[in-house]
Amino acid sequence: MILKNNSSQMNRNLIVILFLVILGGGIFAFYLYIKQYTPKYNWTEIYKKESDQPYGLKVFYELLESNKKKTHTIKNKFLENLDTTVSNANYVVVGDYLYIDSLRANHILSFAEKGNTVFIATNYAPLEITRMLLPVSDTIYNYGSYEDSIVSVAFDVPNKENYSFHYQYLKDTTTYGWSAYTTTYFNDTLVNYGFKAISTLNNNINCYYFDFGKGKVIIHTNPILFTNYNMIQKNGFDHANKILSNLNNGAIYWDEISQKPINTFNENGMPTENPMQFLFSHYTLRWGWYLFLSTVLIYLLFRSKREQRIIPLQPKNTNTSIAYTEAIGVLYFQKGKHQLIANEMYLLLFASFRNKYQIVTTIEEPELINQVAAKSGIEKEKIDTLFKLFRTVRFSPLANSKDLINLHNAVAFYYKNCN
Repeated sequence: MILKNNSSQMNRNLIVILFLVILGGGIFAFYLYIKQYTPKYNWTEIYKKESDQPYGLKVFYELLESNKKKTHTIKNKFLENLDTTVSNANYVVVGDYLYIDSLRANHILSFAEKGNTVFIATNYAPLEITRMLLPVSDTIYNYGSYEDSIVSVAFDVPNKENYSFHYQYLKDTTTYGWSAYTTTYFNDTLVNYGFKAISTLNNNINCYYFDFGKGKVIIHTNPILFTNYNMIQKNGFDHANKILSNLNNGAIYWDEISQKPINTFNENGMPTENPMQFLFSHYTLRWGWYLFLSTVLIYLLFRSKREQRIIPLQPKNTNTSIAYTEAIGVLYFQKGKHQLIANEMYLLLFASFRNKYQIVTTIEEPELINQVAAKSGIEKEKIDTLFKLFRTVRFSPLANSKDLINLHNAVAFYYKNCN
């Protein structure tokens, strides 16, 4: 018996080991598949200076550094790291959205006021800055979005120059939501407060600036034009140089902190720690996490399976209806209700005639006796006697307990001997 149990345990262990080997092989094969067939390039807009993906900013940032300008990357403590005491410097931010509050907006304008240049290229208008220049009575609008696959960017000053751009996704040129201010809104509203156009995109305002103190603020509506895919092409490179020619010759303050929502930083301007972000930012840690989850899953499958509780023994089912019927019969018998008992027996007997022999019980009694005798196999005289006993007990006021007992015996004889 012990040998048999040990053999069974070994078989289970062998199955578990075999499953783990197959699972490990499957995970490794999946890893190789992902590594081989995952696209080399990520075609989403990343806007990070170290990203070499099509829509990263590595080429643009290297172009800034190639001019031998000192660069400062603002990763935290925005108000401290953007020095408003310097002059002839530049503040540059390129991204999807400029996450600043009124305090940071005032700090940026103070930086420009000292004779510095601010360059902002985002898909959404920096309204915190714009609303400081316009009165409350004027409505400030965000950029409009223009769906197209190919656009033309034009500079009017000093010479009429056009640059063609398209949006590429994988191997296809597809439509993209280009941002711009309508010429009507720009000329009717923003021009009144010193805003000047630099370039247009399909005849809408694509880049503009305004003077502030001794410096100026340049705002571009399509940061995608400064990404790697466009910068490695002649039109993109020439367009970027055209825009960057407006910068000063001094140091560059590259803003990274304002590309993330303000609530992701603590009161000191430091990024809030997120363990999962740190874990998934490292290749080996990420796959270690996946392995850990796989191990937990295997444990749940093999070691934490549900075990059914012991089912208690239940008493044997008994047919209590018979005992109940006997008790009721005894009660009626003791109270002398012979007619009631005889009527119940009569109804049950006639029901058996109908169900068992398909006899119509509403016919005349002599014919009914003949059919019952023929189908039940009991002598006609016995059936006739049974019917007479029923009449005696059911209808005679002189019927007594002995008559009821005789009726019971006759009915019992019928049930015992019928076919």
